[in-house]
Order: sequence, then structure tokens, then C-alpha cells
Amino acid sequence: MIGTVLKGAMDILNRNWLKIIGMVLLIYLIKLVIGTLPIQGTLSIKMDPLAVATSETLQSLLIGAFVNSILFFILIQYITLTKNTMGNRWMTAITYPFRNARLLYKGVIIFVLNNLLIYFIGMLIIYTGIGAVVIAAAGWNVRTGIVILIYLVLYAILFWLYLGISQTMYLLHDDPKLGIFRSIKNSFSLMKGYRWSLLGLFLLTGIALIIGVFLFVIGAIFSLVLYEVARLAFYQELLRKKRQKEWHDKVNDEEA
Repeated sequence: MIGTVLKGAMDILNRNWLKIIGMVLLIYLIKLVIGTLPIQGTLSIKMDPLAVATSETLQSLLIGAFVNSILFFILIQYITLTKNTMGNRWMTAITYPFRNARLLYKGVIIFVLNNLLIYFIGMLIIYTGIGAVVIAAAGWNVRTGIVILIYLVLYAILFWLYLGISQTMYLLHDDPKLGIFRSIKNSFSLMKGYRWSLLGLFLLTGIALIIGVFLFVIGAIFSLVLYEVARLAFYQELLRKKRQKEWHDKVNDEEA
């Protein structure tokens, strides 16, 4: 599926490279200035699981979620309009989340959930590193085996949840009237059987971004743009597969 998604991303970028690159860079520049990029510590990962409950952290989390959700809807709307070659896409994209005001609070809620999952995954990675050192020093036994099993279960649950809600913002963009719980439910439904594909896409674009940073700045920009467009193409491919499955099910029911 990753090959199909990347082909879809290139189709979107075809003859629209400069427009989309410009918008992606603008969005990330705004995040950089405001300080809501993930690497800037919108939600700092700490050893204490309850550190996220402090008023300062919650305030930073809510502000970051509010800003990033608005920028997300603007970017996706602009890429969608650019793909469809619609005029006046700049102002239409910028005003989209404000013309659909319910997206403002829905986007915040989804981004908060998303950031919390990232926080706990990051915290678990830290504990995994510490646990690996302890296990290496103490040696293997039944207790360490149980600890490793618990870690694996926690990783599975957190990634299952994180990948499960990954399409929620795209669903809300397409249908602002969609409820939060319904959009989350639909996201889980879309992602059924495709979590590994999305995880592979994350790893592929992440590696490309790291290589681009070390080699050329242009390569990093290309990787960043490809990541954003590929995420949208992934969502569109999920919708296509869903419609295809519904059509096959309808044909099979009629034949039966």
C-alpha cells in the first residue's frame, strides 16, 4: 500500500510543487516561531507520568493543540484545493477552520489526545532504555521476562490507539459536522488492517527526513512536504478502499 500512497502523493504534487512547498514551509515556520513544533517541547516528556497534569504543561498542551489544529486544517484545505486547481485557494484555505467554527474545539480535543499518546509513548521509550540497562546488569530471569512482556503489551496498546485515531482530523476536515466520537470510531474503522502500512510510512518518511537533514536542506524540505502530502494520500487511499469494499459487499449481497 505504501507504493500506492507515494504514487498518489506524487500525483498531488504534480505541477504543484512550488505552491505546496511554499504553504508547508509557511505552516512550519509559524509553528517554529510560536514554538509548537514537536521538537520544541510543546509537551515535554518527563520521567513522572503525572507531570503532564501540571497547570503549566496543560496550558502549553492546549495552546499548542489549538494552534496546530488550525494550521492542520488550513494546510489540508490548501493542498486539496491545489489538487483540484480551484481559484482563490489561499484565502479559502486560511478561512476554512474559522468558517467551520466547530472544527476549532474538535481539533483541539483530537490534538490533545494525539499529544498525550505521544507523551506516554516517549515516556515508555525512556523507561525501556533504563529497563534495558537494568536487565543487562541483572541478567535474564522470569521476572525480567514478565517486565519485557508488560512493556510489549503497553507498546502495542499505545501504538494501536495512536494509529487508530490517526485519520480523525482528516475525517473532520471533510465533514466538520461529524461528532468527535463518531470521527474517532470512523478513524479506527478506516485503519483496520492498515496500521502496519501507516507505521511503515512514518518510518520511511522519518528516515528520509533524517537523511535530508544530514545531506542537504533541500532534501529535508522535500521529505517534509512528501510526509504531509503522503499522509493525505494515505487517507484518500483508505477512503477508496472503503468504497471499493462497500461496492463489493453490495454486489455480493445482490448476487446472493
